Amino acid sequence: MRNARTGSVMVMTGGSPHVAEISGDADIRHSQDITDMLRSALAAHDVVLVSLDEATCVDVSTLQVLLAAHKQAKSLGKSLAMAGPAKGRLRKLLTEKGFLDVEGEPIFAEARFWVTPLQQPRDLSA
Repeated sequence: MRNARTGSVMVMTGGSPHVAEISGDADIRHSQDITDMLRSALAAHDVVLVSLDEATCVDVSTLQVLLAAHKQAKSLGKSLAMAGPAKGRLRKLLTEKGFLDVEGEPIFAEARFWVTPLQQPRDLSA
């Protein structure tokens, strides 16, 4: 979906897992659009992968939105994960803000979200 007001592009592809690609500016000006897109994706899909590979700007508000969406997914028994390990602007920001060390390794347990491959939700009915 293209957001004409902000210029950011959010492409949501079908299939399993569902991929939400965020490109353009992923900053405070677009945080509500990104939040809405992730909520919609989680409402419709059990597994959502987020790609920021094409983002030209990423700020701390994007980190907050993604972590909140990850927490929401877990509470719903769903999965939201990064499409791949953090790199480029995202990795630099995560290092500056104390999530990753200079080698790109998580500094604390919750920071594994940025570098750990997707873990499917557990089937608790078995």
